[in-house]
Amino acid sequence: MHGLIVGTVLLTALCLGRAQTFAADIQVIDENHRPAMKGKELDWIYGDYWLQNDQISLIIANPVSGRDANLTIRKVGAAILDLSLQDPSNDQLSAYLPTAGRYLFQDPKLIRSGKRGDAVFWECRSSRTLIPSETTALVRYELRDGDAFVTAHVIIEGKAAGMIPAYDGVRADNTFKFNSTGNTAHCADAFFRQAIGFAVPASETAPTWKSGRPYQLKYAGSQIKSNDERVHWSVQLHPATNLLDLQAASQGKATMQTFSATPIDRKTEGFAAVNRATFAIKPAGDDSPAMEILSDDSGTAHSRLQPGTYDVTATVLGRGSSKRRITVGSTAQNIKFELPKVGGFVAHVTDQDGTLIPVKATVYRQDGDNPDFGPNSTRTFVENCVYAVSGKMIAGLEPGNYQVFFSRGPEYNMAIKEFTVTAHELREFKITLPRVIDSKGWVSSEMHSHSSPSGDNTSDQYGRVENLLCENLEFAPCTEHARISSYEPHLTAMGRQNLMATCTGMEVTGQPLPVNHQNAFPLHHHPHTQNGGGPHVHSNPVVQIERLAMWDEGSDKLVQMNHPNLHQVYGDLDLDGKPDAGFRKMLNWADVIEVHPLQTIFEDVVSNPKKLRVNQTKIFQWMQLLNQGYRIPGVVNTDAHYNHHGSGWLRNWFPSTTDDPASIDTAEMVNVAEAGHIIMSTGPYLSVKATSKAQDKIALPGDDINAKKGEVTLHISVQCPNWLDINRVQVLINGRMSPELNWTRAKHADMFGGSDDVVKFTANSPVTLKEDAHLIVATIGEGLTMEKVMGPRYGKIPPVAVSNPIFVDLDGNGFQANKDELGLPLPH
Repeated sequence: MHGLIVGTVLLTALCLGRAQTFAADIQVIDENHRPAMKGKELDWIYGDYWLQNDQISLIIANPVSGRDANLTIRKVGAAILDLSLQDPSNDQLSAYLPTAGRYLFQDPKLIRSGKRGDAVFWECRSSRTLIPSETTALVRYELRDGDAFVTAHVIIEGKAAGMIPAYDGVRADNTFKFNSTGNTAHCADAFFRQAIGFAVPASETAPTWKSGRPYQLKYAGSQIKSNDERVHWSVQLHPATNLLDLQAASQGKATMQTFSATPIDRKTEGFAAVNRATFAIKPAGDDSPAMEILSDDSGTAHSRLQPGTYDVTATVLGRGSSKRRITVGSTAQNIKFELPKVGGFVAHVTDQDGTLIPVKATVYRQDGDNPDFGPNSTRTFVENCVYAVSGKMIAGLEPGNYQVFFSRGPEYNMAIKEFTVTAHELREFKITLPRVIDSKGWVSSEMHSHSSPSGDNTSDQYGRVENLLCENLEFAPCTEHARISSYEPHLTAMGRQNLMATCTGMEVTGQPLPVNHQNAFPLHHHPHTQNGGGPHVHSNPVVQIERLAMWDEGSDKLVQMNHPNLHQVYGDLDLDGKPDAGFRKMLNWADVIEVHPLQTIFEDVVSNPKKLRVNQTKIFQWMQLLNQGYRIPGVVNTDAHYNHHGSGWLRNWFPSTTDDPASIDTAEMVNVAEAGHIIMSTGPYLSVKATSKAQDKIALPGDDINAKKGEVTLHISVQCPNWLDINRVQVLINGRMSPELNWTRAKHADMFGGSDDVVKFTANSPVTLKEDAHLIVATIGEGLTMEKVMGPRYGKIPPVAVSNPIFVDLDGNGFQANKDELGLPLPH
């Protein structure tokens, strides 16, 4: 045995077995002193404290009012936000929270830091308590020269100190697992390659976990030093690459080993290709189960090991396994594994002109379980999807029968390949996805999506941008929760700035939910500052949306109400069913409102009024508001938080003076959205225009048009690629479905295209009106889905598209709303 199990060995004087290169140091982060840490969970900003030695690096949040890590981790002064080994650097921790947020460390009377002997220290006393007791808390961090851990000391003082339960909080989200081994509690994320051990010095037992948000790290017995007026506990935080690394290092003299699987046996430059390897490691000749560690996308993994002899098996999807016996000594090694040729498929995907295009490949196995390339929060190879922004991909697969759907969003046809994978052989495909939809003068947009900086998910932001590109979203502002951020670095890294326009923005997300969520873009980004320079939340939605609208000195921006309960906004603030003032003043600041799900425009809400409350049928509520004179355009967005088919299944089309994404002007996008020139869709491309003999004008959605004799003509067309279809088109007059203007494939076959046609419907339909009216056109594929291309969740939604209203003025004195509440009273 070579010590792969911690047992009761104490995590104390942990050593990597290499020469110390520099002593422990502490400094305040500023523009000239910025951490070089890596990892998708980094949250440091200027003013935070950076502690490091030759082994580890960590960030302590500046204890000032308003210091939040992200949306869900707030008031984080004195918390450890980022923690990692120096090599490899890979922060996946959200936060270690001393006292689990029961004491506030913001604007405290005491902050001290410096060096004592061979250690640096930082300490802070709480400014106030969030629990009913006459106590204060002090937290002190110590990092010694050469140690691969930081020690946190927490001291509670006061007359009621003995009554305060001893626990801290830990936020390590999503794919992290919480457990303990021997004297060490730990949380570990195998896929993203970080584990953190929590050990109490000199204790033979581990702290315990209590699940929650945050997880409670609980101390008991000899782990606590206490009397009636003072409680003291200490815990060591040990960053590691994985549980094996954490456990092996606990016994001292462990050395960091690098394991690497040889690259795929062909030139892969410019290809979407991962070499994710699993390394199963156990002492030579030992019959106990091996411990597994996972590599990064290139096939490289790191773990400390005790000196000894080990059997290691490397396995890569589609490439089989390779086994080696290795000897570990006192020096670091790079241990390489030669693996067989990859089996699976390689694809080059182009448009009709032969130009390589970003593409999504959705892989289904027909004689077994679908491949699982990685969790829904990763990049490039996500569950059973491959995102190839270059148009080239190599995917390793186990032998079997497969069906792969290649797609590029709803303006392109998709292609299906069915084939059999045999071991160590690559099937090669040259795929053409023609752009069949004529959307000249219009561009597609997604204005609400998220990734890890938002704090309520752990999705790789690079993967979010891949998802957007491969679904052909041509304009996509960055709208993380509680933080102005940017997609530009990812587009630059991909070399795809020419294919998607973007700008900086944010979602301000406050209570009450969901009414107090608003997006805005563009906003001025101040990197490495609180909220990226954006506003804080406010508990009053009216104050919050006004603050957002006036941010950056009242600059021109689009302010979007996200997934609101419009009845609550209009006149039922506390949702008790009794009319009140609501949050109606919010409507004065909103430029657009999210109104999905679109298919509910075809539902009979009046016959089932409970549906309005239960499902929040926003599009019905929106039409009620239109009838009250609130001319706020509707939009749809995915609000995607994960990368597996996250973006793409909802989109808006905006008119644009350019069809070149690289030339799209953000100010123009803001202006056309404010004007309501918007088509909302799950996929079908709907075109709606109106003309009138009374006015020489072509009216787009959002426009006014004069029709003095009550006669207007709607020019409607619907286009679809080969993977979706529609069978009904409906005109709504002032929010009510017109029986005369309801066309179905079953009854009006001559107006609908065939299954092989791109144009699925055309009509130049006269409409005769008796009063001013707004006209909305909706189309749907009733009984149809998009499941194979858009995945099992979002693909079940029918193909549907809805235009924003065209406002028809009959008497020339301007459009007058008719005040119709559509059969369900608004809360006045």
